[in-house]
Amino acid sequence: MTFLNECRTYAASAWRAYEHHPWIEAMARDELPREKFVAFQVCDAPYIVDLHRTLALGVAKAPTGSSWTKGATTVLDEVWVLNEIAAKQDVLADLGITEPLAIGPEAYIPAREAYANHLVRTALEFGIGEIASALQPCAMFSAVIGRRFAGVQLSEPAYQRWADIYVKRAVHRMAEEHAAMMESCAARTDQAGRDRMKLIYLRSIQHQVAVFDAAWELDLAWPGDPVATGPLGA
Repeated sequence: MTFLNECRTYAASAWRAYEHHPWIEAMARDELPREKFVAFQVCDAPYIVDLHRTLALGVAKAPTGSSWTKGATTVLDEVWVLNEIAAKQDVLADLGITEPLAIGPEAYIPAREAYANHLVRTALEFGIGEIASALQPCAMFSAVIGRRFAGVQLSEPAYQRWADIYVKRAVHRMAEEHAAMMESCAARTDQAGRDRMKLIYLRSIQHQVAVFDAAWELDLAWPGDPVATGPLGA
């Protein structure tokens, strides 16, 4: 059994909750409420910044000239933050939402901030094996969404436009690079290191479920915050 398969077995329950989340299933049935779709897109925007920040920190720790490094620098060069934000802005514009997406710390909802903190803290505190383990589930987002919506025709053009991004992208190269780096590092570390990588991998999936939960349940507010305004507000 490969180390990635060990991780997948360890995280099987969380992965099923992710892959078959009610948000995803409702969208596939063409029944996802507009406000829940918008919530996911708006709350995803600030997270993209810290996802790319984590990749950049990984480049500093990965073996010089490694295939992982080349893949990560390609992503940072070609799929930079503003490109990702612009794609979301275009999808939301199809729904008549033209307010610029916020990407600063104040834009985070609790679930998204928790996920971002998990990635950045892993990148700051640990090595490239742990970083790859934290990022691999996120890189698999294209595969999860791409597989689920391949051949699915949605009545809402904005939903279709968003799903098509992942159907056409298929599995991003970085998912494979993370997996290969996980295997390499797992082979060189001890059992404690392998257990740490598995836990970090699991936590990333659990955080992904939590951000879908937040969008599905519209659980977006911080305790004690005033009523929000804008695309997600009153």
